[in-house]
Amino acid sequence: MAFDAYGATQKESTGSSKEVDFDALNRSVVEQCKLQEREVIVGYVAQIVDLGTQDLPDAENVFTGTPEQEAAEIAKYPDTYFKDGIDPETRKPARLKCYPQKPQQCVAFAIDFPDIIVDKGVFFGESKPLPLRLWMGGQFYMEGTGMVMQRPTPLRVVNLDKSRATKKWSMAQNSMPYKMAVAAKIIKPGEEFKPQRIDELLGKAFQFEAQVFFKESKGKEYYTEYVKFVGALGRNNKEPEKLTTPYLVQFNSENSAEAIKELRAHIVNTIKRASNYEGSKIKAQIEEYRGSKPAAGNTEQRAAPAPRPAPVDDGFDSELPFAPIGLQEGKLFLHMI
Repeated sequence: MAFDAYGATQKESTGSSKEVDFDALNRSVVEQCKLQEREVIVGYVAQIVDLGTQDLPDAENVFTGTPEQEAAEIAKYPDTYFKDGIDPETRKPARLKCYPQKPQQCVAFAIDFPDIIVDKGVFFGESKPLPLRLWMGGQFYMEGTGMVMQRPTPLRVVNLDKSRATKKWSMAQNSMPYKMAVAAKIIKPGEEFKPQRIDELLGKAFQFEAQVFFKESKGKEYYTEYVKFVGALGRNNKEPEKLTTPYLVQFNSENSAEAIKELRAHIVNTIKRASNYEGSKIKAQIEEYRGSKPAAGNTEQRAAPAPRPAPVDDGFDSELPFAPIGLQEGKLFLHMI
């Protein structure tokens, strides 16, 4: 089944909220993971979720030209502007060329790590050991909405033929889905990989750099996740056993009820912000399986507002800080892991 590229863990609520010691839960997760330092480990793509057509923040690209060249760019493209910032590759100060981006169909990826088993169910009354799941793309708190995805992956296409002599439309070779497709040997470098084929990445295993720890800021500790795509499995890596069922979640298809229930709150909130959410099949499914209320953070126990979101970056370098307490998802207080 091809992915519908039209633009280019939660249990079902039982009614009343359950009081949970989220500080103890967070510390238990960190202890169970034993991943306080960054390690390269094997995981597989557990979910690919269509986020719908999303407004994108301004693009930011490293610029090494002169002030005169900056002025020439602005004269040619009036919406372009420049600012000082950080090179996402080197993490060093850099000059950035910025410009508006058009709304774009975007997706989110969830990665399961079967070598790290976490049992959060004991905090909700029933033991349920499951692989550690990390969502790529980061998240931040948006007033009036709750947690939303910080860096969705846009399904944009480019012409791989730089000469423009032919039309070789594909996702860009530096995009993460393309890199994954090469790593999984779905394609060879330089071959086309269109957004309609990203479902072929579902269940594929790769190496990731990951970390689950407490990050200190202003005298407080914040539960934090970090995940970054590294590459293909090495010669000494074995294909992992899939302990969960990989799901593809699409906007205008009949999705599995379990897949909808497993979506984290920040993913649901992001989906609801899509310009094509109203009238979509996924809207009806979210309301049926999760209720019609926003999956927003508890207003009295929410994470501190995060800074403005970074530009869209599908490099999947995500460090996700959380408050020491939990967030509310639906009618149950669930921690977002």
